[in-house]
Amino acid sequence: MEARRFSGGRGGRSRPFPPANLSPVDAVTLGSSGAVAHFSLAHAHFTPGESVLVRGAAGSIGIMTVQLAARGGAAAVAVTTSSAERGDRLRKLGATHVLDRSGEGEGGEDAPEGYDVIIDIVAGADMPSFFAKLNPNGRMVAVGMVGGPPPADFGMTMMAAFRKSMSFATFSADTVAEADRRAVRTEQFAAASRGELPMVVHEVLPLEDAVPAHQKMDAGEVFGRIVLTP
Repeated sequence: MEARRFSGGRGGRSRPFPPANLSPVDAVTLGSSGAVAHFSLAHAHFTPGESVLVRGAAGSIGIMTVQLAARGGAAAVAVTTSSAERGDRLRKLGATHVLDRSGEGEGGEDAPEGYDVIIDIVAGADMPSFFAKLNPNGRMVAVGMVGGPPPADFGMTMMAAFRKSMSFATFSADTVAEADRRAVRTEQFAAASRGELPMVVHEVLPLEDAVPAHQKMDAGEVFGRIVLTP
């Protein structure tokens, strides 16, 4: 997405205008991921005191989900990521437990045995195995498929644990009213301007470098967001 100031929308409808101390790059980073993170947690009916696992937490949506879950009073915020270095960076942003990509690893002495909410940005072939990590009445919400689609029969894994009353949902910000997205972005821009929501920008590149930018993302080299500028 290009880094530029937000301006009036179609039909004269205004978009959230970032505070003066928030750079265009930070505004783009937050504006494109913060609302998804906010509404995905709402879609999962997350409440303070619950435990949350963010699968694929090193991208911009995952990083924002970690921060919002921590700010929202989660009892634990676990993450899956590819390296200890990334895990350390995520801890500084609010993660309390770090697991490997398969969801394994000690995560610390007080790591939860299960989670009330899983926000899944990866999907892919391993997604069904994470149902085993849900607590009774736990909810998994898929907000992306960076690892490809899950197996066609993934629902059978849930049915095998029928008595746990788990639920699964997908989420797209396209289903949220524009006015609601605008309100959340306005609140988040204000929080970021106060230093309460750090933005993580991996790199700023010119628009003509869009192809190598995508190649870096596909190779798993990116922590945070790459912003393209016109």
